[in-house]
Amino acid sequence: MFLVALIGVTTLVVLISAQTSGGGTPQVSAGVDTLWRAIDAPPIPIRRPVLGDRTEKGPFRYYFKAPAGASLSAHRHSVEMRIAVRSGRKFILMGDLENARVQRFEAGSSLVIPAETWHVEWWEVETLEEIEGIGPMITEQATPSTPRMR
Repeated sequence: MFLVALIGVTTLVVLISAQTSGGGTPQVSAGVDTLWRAIDAPPIPIRRPVLGDRTEKGPFRYYFKAPAGASLSAHRHSVEMRIAVRSGRKFILMGDLENARVQRFEAGSSLVIPAETWHVEWWEVETLEEIEGIGPMITEQATPSTPRMR
C-alpha cells in the first residue's frame, strides 16, 4: 500500500523588491516584474507513478489524487492525455479558454485532453484519476502574455 502524508507545504514567491523612500512609500525597483502570480499552496494534488516516466520516451501511466478544493491554472501538455476518473468529480475548461464551457466528469467517466490544448482543472471533492499517455511530456504554464486559443 502506498501512503503519502502531505504536511503543510507552502511556497513563497517574492516578485517585488521594494525600497522605502524617505516618505515611507514603497518604491518598485526598475525592471522588476510586478504582476501578481499564483503560488502553489494547499490543497496540492499528488501523483503516484504506475508505468514509465512521463518525462521520458515511451508509455506512462500514473494515479493523480486531487484533494477537495484543489485547482490547476491554465496549462497545456506536449502529448495527448487519456484520463479515467476513478472516484470523485473533475471539472475542466479546454480549448479557447475565453469561450470554453465547463465540463464535468463523474467517477466512471473518461476524457481525452489533446496535445497542446490549453486547459484549467479543479476538483470540489477528493478525486482519484488514472492518467496515461506516451512521453516525453512537457507541461507549459500560461503567462499573462500567452495566447490561450487552442
